[in-house]
Amino acid sequence: MIGNIDNEHCRKDILDAQSLGIDAFAINFDQYAWWSNGTVDRLFDNADELGFKIFFSFDMSGSYFGSPDQYAKYLDDHLSRDSYYTYNDVPLVSTFGGESVSSDQWKDLRNTVGDILIVPAFYQSTPSSTFFDNYPELDGVFNWNSWPQIAEGKVAVSTKDDKTYQEAAKKSGKLFMMGLSPLQFKHFDSSNNWYRRGERNLEYRFGQVLEVQPDMLEIQTWNDAGESHYVGNIWPEAMDGDAIPAYTDGYNHTGYWEVLPSFIKAWKRGDTSTEGMVPTNGAAAQGVFWHHTLLTTSDCSSDGLGKPAGIENINNVVTGVVLVAEGQTGLTVSVLSGSTQLGTKDLVAGFNRFRFTNMTTGTINVQVLNGNNVVVEGSGPLQVLGSSSVCNYNYQVVGLSA
Repeated sequence: MIGNIDNEHCRKDILDAQSLGIDAFAINFDQYAWWSNGTVDRLFDNADELGFKIFFSFDMSGSYFGSPDQYAKYLDDHLSRDSYYTYNDVPLVSTFGGESVSSDQWKDLRNTVGDILIVPAFYQSTPSSTFFDNYPELDGVFNWNSWPQIAEGKVAVSTKDDKTYQEAAKKSGKLFMMGLSPLQFKHFDSSNNWYRRGERNLEYRFGQVLEVQPDMLEIQTWNDAGESHYVGNIWPEAMDGDAIPAYTDGYNHTGYWEVLPSFIKAWKRGDTSTEGMVPTNGAAAQGVFWHHTLLTTSDCSSDGLGKPAGIENINNVVTGVVLVAEGQTGLTVSVLSGSTQLGTKDLVAGFNRFRFTNMTTGTINVQVLNGNNVVVEGSGPLQVLGSSSVCNYNYQVVGLSA
C-alpha cells in the first residue's frame, strides 16, 4: 500500500522483506500525486541497488483509475528497470479490482506498452471454471478474497474459490495467484467498519497454499494498516489523520516473521504440506501467537463508529503456530489468560497450530515447555480489556523466539 514513505523506510522495508525470503513488492497504487510518485521512485531506486523486485497493482476500486489507458504511460517509464518484476521474463501487471474493464481495454493496454502479463486481483467477481471465457485477454487471475465473507459466519478459511479459479486457469493455459493473509479489520469511518474473520485463517492458510500449489503467491499485505493485515512495518509518515493509528499504534505484527521464513522456504521448495516447516533460528522451537485485545462482550460504547460489521464472527481465542526442530520430542505449549490456564497441547516435530478458547481479560502468556523447563515464551505488551474507547479488533501479534 503506497503512502508517503521516506527513503530510509523504503530501504528498510526492502531489506526486511529480503531477509524473510520475499522476492517482490506489489505496489498498490491509486493516484498520481507528489507523495505517491515520490514513494514509487524511492522504492524502485532502492530495489535497483539491492537486487529486489517490484511490480504495479493499480487500484481500480476508487474514483481515480477507471481504465487501463490511464496507467499505460506510467508503465512505460518503469517496465525496463532492472528491478521490475517479471514472471518467465515477462513483466507482471496487476490490479485491485477492475472487473468491469472490457477485453478491448486490456488488449489496448498490451498494444500500447508491449508484452506484459495481466493478472488482476478481482474481489467482486464470482469464481467459475469458465472465468476466462469472459476475460480472454487476461493472463491470469488473483483471488483477493483470502478471508471468509461476513455472511459465511464462523467458518474456517476455504480453498473452494481458489481451486475454482485455478481450474479455470489451467483449462485456459493461464496463471493463478493465491493470497495469504491473517485477517481484515477496518475501522476508520462509517463506510469502513468491518471485520472479516481471522480466526482459523492464517494457521490453516499455510497448509492450503502448499496443497493448492498456485503459480504465484501474494502475502496480503506488507503494510496495509487500514485493513490490519500488515505483516511488515507501518511508518508514521504514511498515516493520514488519527483514525487508523487509533487501532494500529502499539499493534506490531512483526511477530509473524518468526514463522514466515520457514513457510517461504517450504513454498520455494515445492512442498505440498507444512510437514517440513521447522525453526529457522537453530532453536528447538520457534513460533508466534495472536489474539484480539477486546473480548466480543467488551464495552466500547463511547466509540461513535461502534463495533464492526462481522463482530458476530469473532471468537475470544488465542491462536498460534509453533515450529519444532527435527528429532525434538517432549515439548508442550501452554497458554495463560490472566491467571487462568486456557489449556496445553503436545507438540510434534515440524509444524504445530494451536487454538485455545475462553480468553479472559488480562495478559496473555504463551510458553513452550520441555517438562518444567521453558524453551521459549512470550507475552504481549497489551492486555485484553473489558472496556475501551475504541472498538479495536486488530490482532496483537507476539513472536516466540529463543
